[in-house]
Amino acid sequence: MAGHIAGTTWRDAPRAPGKARVMRGEIAALASREGLEAEWLQLEADADGSPFTTWHWVDAWLRNLPAEVVPLVFRAYDAAGLAAIGLLVLAAEQGARRLFGRYSLRLQETADAELDEITVEYSGLLVRRGAEARAYAALFESLHAFQPRWRRLRIVATTHGAAIAAALPTSMQAVSMQARRSHYVDLAAVRASGGDYVATLGASSRGALRQTARAYAALGPLRCDVATDAGTALQWLGELEALHTGYWRSRGRQGSFASAFFARFHHDLVATGTTTGYTRITRVSAGDTVVGYLYNLCWRNRIYFYNSGLNYGLLDKHDRPGIFALRAAIEQAVGEGRDEFDLLAGTQAYKTRLATSSRLLHWIDVRRNGPMASCERLLATLARRHRGAIPLAQALAVPD
Repeated sequence: MAGHIAGTTWRDAPRAPGKARVMRGEIAALASREGLEAEWLQLEADADGSPFTTWHWVDAWLRNLPAEVVPLVFRAYDAAGLAAIGLLVLAAEQGARRLFGRYSLRLQETADAELDEITVEYSGLLVRRGAEARAYAALFESLHAFQPRWRRLRIVATTHGAAIAAALPTSMQAVSMQARRSHYVDLAAVRASGGDYVATLGASSRGALRQTARAYAALGPLRCDVATDAGTALQWLGELEALHTGYWRSRGRQGSFASAFFARFHHDLVATGTTTGYTRITRVSAGDTVVGYLYNLCWRNRIYFYNSGLNYGLLDKHDRPGIFALRAAIEQAVGEGRDEFDLLAGTQAYKTRLATSSRLLHWIDVRRNGPMASCERLLATLARRHRGAIPLAQALAVPD
């Protein structure tokens, strides 16, 4: 497990005499989960956020983290009160990277591969709507004097790139280490065009979906059921896990649930999030035969497809349980009046086939400027590492 530091010291960065601070930031060790809840929920109501920055997700994460992982809490304040909040983990660097700094900071990640298997997307500070750039400026100011000295701040899969770039001081640099598109279905546009989701897709996608639907229809009529109580949702999650694990083991891999932390976290999240509608376990059937289970997250009238367990081998031809199940869930969401069905980041063919639009997410590293950062960048270039990494401002110039 990666090393983590619980006890740290810090101070506010010095200001020029007479200079007014628009937003004040502070970093402190997490005192208690319970004390954080009221602040988080209050700010959540005034923030755009995402399902991955809700208290539902954050609370389950904090409850299940190992005792030795103690996050730091960044808070930013202005005249109106609390404006932004985020959880940072100080992680020990490994191997040759320690030459450039013994520690790095991760926003809502740990640098431990097993713990980070839960995969946060749409990450970033939870920030009052309209205060994004000022909040990141306060974060960077607080990090100037943060001790121990840090190598980098990593913010993954975020749409906050523009705010980060606008807030970046001259003493720091930001790099987009990679960019991926998050593909989604604009459900409002589907309804505006008549409500026929399949008709909005390209010819090859329409053909594949209709062909698949006819094949599964031989097993019986389509059913798309959503678990509305925690007991049913947990039972279906167990069946999803069995299908998911069986599929990946057939391909020589273990699957996500091989991580004990991943399994524990999601059982906790589903147990607490089902009755509020935050977690949504869907069972898709053809007649009496289960075709698959979908694990979705719901936030602000949007549905986010997170994981699945699919029943492969039911058909001799056109055996595509994934696109059959997702089509059913998307059409259900159209009928419910949802705004979007987000397939999350990735280049898998089914995402580009089923989506009607996409947005760009960036994996961002923020570093101090100076000789150590320049040396590390030069060595990475010579070693041809991080070939996809480009300055954040340049990455943001790519049309979304």
